[in-house]
Amino acid sequence: MKPPVLPFDPTALSIRQLLAASVAVVDELLRRGLVRTRNAPLGDLAETIALRAYGGVLAPNSEKSYDLLSDDGKRVQVKARLVDPADRRSQPFSAFRSWDFDIALFVLFDSRTYDIIWARELTSAETHELGRRVEHTNSSAVLVRQVAPAGRDVTRALIAAFDGLDEPD
Repeated sequence: MKPPVLPFDPTALSIRQLLAASVAVVDELLRRGLVRTRNAPLGDLAETIALRAYGGVLAPNSEKSYDLLSDDGKRVQVKARLVDPADRRSQPFSAFRSWDFDIALFVLFDSRTYDIIWARELTSAETHELGRRVEHTNSSAVLVRQVAPAGRDVTRALIAAFDGLDEPD
């Protein structure tokens, strides 16, 4: 017999509590074989954190080259990845199909807690140099292990922006 479904009021939860609930849901969907990855709300969350950290405005969803136009006029492409810190496999960020941005912001999240592990800022040229061409998808792949030591460390700024999400603008 299945246990009764308890009422769930997401409006009473903090953003961190909502994300923890999301992790639990994705874990169960993985266990049941219904999804293959943990990358559910991640992209939008990373863009919102970037907006808080850099200021500016989010680009329209149809914009192919960048996700955010920062307060200082830079076009920022945001890439995020959920990883299990114990997993040493080589993992890519989502593909690059355009290089028409000023900054690539890479944010690595812990798949169990949604904590930011690190955040790195690279120029378009630095990112392009790291990319490996993938012909069958007409894109370039950049791996987590390539980005980790590269560019400028902006982890503290992104963590501060993330920590401030429960506060009104």
